[in-house]
Amino acid sequence: MLRRLVLGAFVCAVAMIVLCAGMAVLSVTGSSFDPHGYGMFAGILVAVVLMPVALLLWVLYRWLRPPAA
Repeated sequence: MLRRLVLGAFVCAVAMIVLCAGMAVLSVTGSSFDPHGYGMFAGILVAVVLMPVALLLWVLYRWLRPPAA
C-alpha cells in the first residue's frame, strides 16, 4: 500500500516538473502572454525544488520494492 502511495506521489511530482518546465519554455519563447517573465522564473524555481523531491520518492519506491527472485 505504501509503495503504491509513494509511486503515485512520484508520478505527480514528475507531472508537475513537466508542466512547470513547459510553462517556462512557453514563457521564454513568447508563446504565452507573460510580459514580465514571471512564468519563466516560477517554472524554473518550482521544477528545481521538485527535482530532489521526485528523486527522493523514486529512491524510496525502489527501496520499498520486494527483492527480485
